[in-house]
Amino acid sequence: MTVPVFNAQPETVDEPLSGQPALASWDRSGSPGQVRLAAFITGVHRVIAQRVSATPDPLALKLDVGLPDSVSLLSYHDLDNYLFPLVPRLTASTGRQFVSVWATKRHAPTSSIAVGQGRVASDPGGTYSFEVNTTAAAESTAFKEQIRDQITTAHPLPDGGVTLQLAFVVGPRRAWPNLWKATIDSLGSLLGRDAGAGQWKARDGRITDLGLHSAVDRHAGNRVVIAIRASMARHR
Repeated sequence: MTVPVFNAQPETVDEPLSGQPALASWDRSGSPGQVRLAAFITGVHRVIAQRVSATPDPLALKLDVGLPDSVSLLSYHDLDNYLFPLVPRLTASTGRQFVSVWATKRHAPTSSIAVGQGRVASDPGGTYSFEVNTTAAAESTAFKEQIRDQITTAHPLPDGGVTLQLAFVVGPRRAWPNLWKATIDSLGSLLGRDAGAGQWKARDGRITDLGLHSAVDRHAGNRVVIAIRASMARHR
């Protein structure tokens, strides 16, 4: 089985975005949320299209989300909900796959995007380092249960921002972006949960630095291997 691979962030100049990044929307077509999301994705494509065409495989992407000082960095504005459906839509519009995608959030007046060639990096380590295996469909409860049951030795990280990296090994038929949210929702034992929250309501809003990586194993079948690295974020 192919081992999980971590990648470095793109070493390219960040390109400023003219508008505010939009979170994933599950509202009906034509709703304000869907309109904002479509405008965001179109704007990102316009900014990076030329660089994507000029950059050889493998591709890496980084989104830096700037938020007003009045907005908490530790709740809501979940980084995976900025990357999905952005990354699948960019793949559809450019015809290029991304092996590594990053997102950060900080207090800043503007947001930016960067695309570069993916470069293998050393294992980042962290307060918690797990390697888990799943075989269930990502949309199933069993998928989350399998992950949860393999990280039972963890306890929630102290209050504050969290740096999280997830390295996936998937079969060629798996759409790896579909695994992001379900995996993060399963990490309540690392991220903690608010009082009264359900077991799949991890405090993912406290993730301020997120790195997602993929490697393909043509013999994997339905099996997915996920390397999890989590630690407290450095003070900004």
